[in-house]
Amino acid sequence: MALSVGALGVVFGDIGTSPLYAFRESLAGENGLPVDETNILGVLSLMFWSLIVVITIKYLLIVMRADNHGEGGILALAALVTGRGRSRRGLVMLGLFGTALLYGDGMITPAISVLSAVEGVEIAAPSVHRFVLPIVFLILIGLFSIQHRGTEIIGRFFGPVMVVWFGVLTVLGLGQIVSEPSVLRALNPAFAVEFFAANGGRGFLVLGSVFLVVTGGEALYADMGHFGRLPIQWGWFGVVLPALVINYLGQGALLINDPSAIENPFFLMAPSWTHWPMVGLATGATIIASQALISGAFSLTVQAVNLGYLPRLRTVQTSADHRGQVYVPAVNWFLLAACLGLVASFGSSSRLAAAYGVAVTLTMLITTILIASIARNRWGWSRLLTAAVMVPLLVVDVAFVSANLFKIPDGGWFPLVIGLAGFIIFTTWRKGRRIVHARVERRSLAVEDFVTGLAKNPPARHPGTGVYLHRVPGTVPPALLANLRHNDSLHEVVVFLSVITDDKPRVNPAQRSRVIHHADGFHEVEMHYGFTEAPRLGRDLANLLLDDVSFDPDITTFFLGRERIRVTDREGMATWREHLFALLARNAADPSSHFDLPPSRSVDIGTYVEI
Repeated sequence: MALSVGALGVVFGDIGTSPLYAFRESLAGENGLPVDETNILGVLSLMFWSLIVVITIKYLLIVMRADNHGEGGILALAALVTGRGRSRRGLVMLGLFGTALLYGDGMITPAISVLSAVEGVEIAAPSVHRFVLPIVFLILIGLFSIQHRGTEIIGRFFGPVMVVWFGVLTVLGLGQIVSEPSVLRALNPAFAVEFFAANGGRGFLVLGSVFLVVTGGEALYADMGHFGRLPIQWGWFGVVLPALVINYLGQGALLINDPSAIENPFFLMAPSWTHWPMVGLATGATIIASQALISGAFSLTVQAVNLGYLPRLRTVQTSADHRGQVYVPAVNWFLLAACLGLVASFGSSSRLAAAYGVAVTLTMLITTILIASIARNRWGWSRLLTAAVMVPLLVVDVAFVSANLFKIPDGGWFPLVIGLAGFIIFTTWRKGRRIVHARVERRSLAVEDFVTGLAKNPPARHPGTGVYLHRVPGTVPPALLANLRHNDSLHEVVVFLSVITDDKPRVNPAQRSRVIHHADGFHEVEMHYGFTEAPRLGRDLANLLLDDVSFDPDITTFFLGRERIRVTDREGMATWREHLFALLARNAADPSSHFDLPPSRSVDIGTYVEI
């Protein structure tokens, strides 16, 4: 129950605040449809069945089954894809592109959510219009400034607020439904069909705005590692889904009786004396809504770093109990700058709504493609069952994507540009690391050959333990060769340490290490971590019991190899991508901090690598 309440405060914030703008944009936005009973019931029917098909059936009942050892998100999903060759590589590339698109969504969500809530002030006091943007700026700065406190603490504070929010959504909706119970007819999907028949092409374009009711669905999956599948499912079926459906029906009932309320149906559902409290509550709820995408962006970033798609970034573990709860300062401040820029550029939630949804629809389409592959190849579904379940979901996703493509000229290009930039960074870093690995491996020396050769011409040995980090197990780290070449001496105990990221979120501590002993005090150690885990070498090595090895900080020195990248005309990547890779490598986080090693006992040894 505690986790479910926390999930209300983090996971459901985005989808839970869609009633602020979704219905208004579907009828009064760029679509400009007549606010009559046919259109009202048709849009309501589309909204209801979108929630059922996209969120309930697709995400809650199917996609969340594909948890990667409890971890969610499209990158974790891509790691589950099986198979070989081009088909698997193509699916992984799709997953990477979907991950990059989520960053664009993470920028727009806080901006549109907070803007739509603060704009409610104009209903109570139209004269304060000029203060809306400054208030939004202050709220966003405050929101991103508290992220370092961690998802658990934020969720504990935000959860009760969202319980009140969903309660108010329900009460407001019920009040209007009682006055116009005929609105319940919208639950019949026949009204959605009638809507399309009556409006033709314009009706199809409305899907781009109807989609706003399910934005946040991908965040439910991305944040699964923070709270777990069952608390999210309980929160959805017990609180969120009923509240959303009742509130949307209530807005429809209000519009049937008073079409002019389309100006802002959410706030106009409430009595006039409650407008100021409602603005305050809505603002609080939208601040919370932003949290879902922010925490999801942190999780995806950590996964991307550990899987080798991003350089090292400083990461702060904010919970001792939940490894999935992390804070990434660089991502946090980048998202804040982007949000402030979007608010200043677009100026209103209606204009931002034109840019919202393009990236999310594409991500949801990619998720369906990946889950279809997993159902067929990992879960063992037959071709018939896979087609029967996935084809209808693909049809829905393609319809939403097609409708949202018309938003591209009005701002939808922005999240696509962010997604493309992220995809280029992911693939450039991945390929660059492979090129560097190939260059280093080409001149590498096997540990056994090195130890045998060293015995014939032994260098001076001095007390203590020297730990050399290296990416390639079984080979001698270039840092050791450089140290030996310049100093002609080694520690009495030498450890070749490799950090391996496994294709699962977490590694059992009992299976963390693998050790190979060699003669003359040489040892190979592999430390295995999951792609959601931050390596804690200082702590884990201290717990590693080896007969003749001591990792006492007072006598242990850690040697960290750093490749200095030289861009050349050698075969590899395009020159501009090589320069991008070199830039990313130069700005990677300090390895001693990333691996949790004592800075005073860490030594960087640089080697030049040409690409």
